[in-house]
Order: sequence, then C-alpha cells, then structure tokens
Amino acid sequence: MGRTYVMSDIHGMAELLWEMLDQIQFSASDTLYILGDMIDREPDPAGVLDTVMAQENIIALMGNHEDAFAGWYDSVLKGGIYGYYYNTYDILSRSPSGCNKIAEYVQWMKGLPYYKKIKADGKNYLLAHASTEGILSVRNRKDICLWDSQFVEKQSGIPGFISIVGHVPTFILRGYPKDKACIWHSPNGRILDIDCGAVFKRHGGRLGCLCLETGEEFYTKSME
Repeated sequence: MGRTYVMSDIHGMAELLWEMLDQIQFSASDTLYILGDMIDREPDPAGVLDTVMAQENIIALMGNHEDAFAGWYDSVLKGGIYGYYYNTYDILSRSPSGCNKIAEYVQWMKGLPYYKKIKADGKNYLLAHASTEGILSVRNRKDICLWDSQFVEKQSGIPGFISIVGHVPTFILRGYPKDKACIWHSPNGRILDIDCGAVFKRHGGRLGCLCLETGEEFYTKSME
C-alpha cells in the first residue's frame, strides 16, 4: 500500500527535491502532490520540471509562479513586453536543452489544476497553492488558489476538511523564530502550511514534506 506525500515551493532547487525523494524512499506505489511554485529564484527549474513531468505519480498543482511565467511567455509571443522578472527564462534560454523545452514546459504549466480534493487514511483533504477558501463553491478560483495569503492568517479553514497549502513561508506565521523552519499547523487542526521557505536560508528555510497516512514530517538537510 503506497503512501501519500505533499510538498510545496521548491523554487528551482532540484537538488533538494531529489534529496527529499531519496529521504522518503519515494516509490512507484506512492503519490506525491506538489502545491506549485516549482520554478523561479533558484538555479535549476528544468531539473525540477523534468523530474515532476516524468513521473505519473507526482501530481503538480498550479502556483502563482507557474501562472506568471506561462502568462508572460504568451504575452511575449503576442508582441508584449519582453523581460521576465524572475530568473527562469534566463536560465532555460542559456541551456540548449532547456531552451528547446520552454514551449513544452509552458504548455504543461497551463494544464495544471488549481486545487485537488483527496482522501487519505479516512481524512478529507483540500490541496491548493495558497488558499482553499471557497473553492468548492466559487466559480472563479484562480486568484483565491494562487494568491490568497489571508487564508492561513485567519486560521479558520474549511469544516470537514484539512486544507494543505504553501505560498506563505511558515517562519512568517511562527514569528521569525531562530530555529529551523517547519510545517505549520493551525490551532484548530484544519490548516497545514507546508512552505518551509527553502529559498530563505537566512530564516532557517528548508524543504519540507508531509506524509498524510502517518503524519511524519520530513526536512532536507543539505544547503541549510
């Protein structure tokens, strides 16, 4: 029986993704959900995207960074303003293999879902990059799912579900403590924020991963 894992906000750190997959001993019987923001900021977006796209049991959701990159790329093709404000395009365009795959990456990003509703170990979960508020009833979910940072701040959640999100680094919710970043649990147990701010090393950021069946929390050790 495979296990279900969730992580978020890898931001181009392919080495950390590979380290985590080794740590959890990710197998063909397992399922991993990545809650968006796989690109931008760090040096290997292609490594992250190629790893995720190659495995059917890794299911990615749309993050605000994927949405922004795909939208920018379309605007350039239509004669819009050139110059992507993060480093993903520059990195990919400097690599022959990456440059040849940019259009493929963008097409794949456009097909990413905004949220997922799943069940694991008898519990109901809602997964999204930033917020799950209203996604079961609101028709236009895009801005809610990708940008709503107030969802975790309100700490109320959705009755009957455990919401798992990223987007807001957990060290912010924990008041910038001196210890290493970790997964945040709302007091009522309805919300988990798994963005441990891996790109923000000065704040103890690291990549976190949660197993839904066991509740185990895993954290990368390299680059800390």
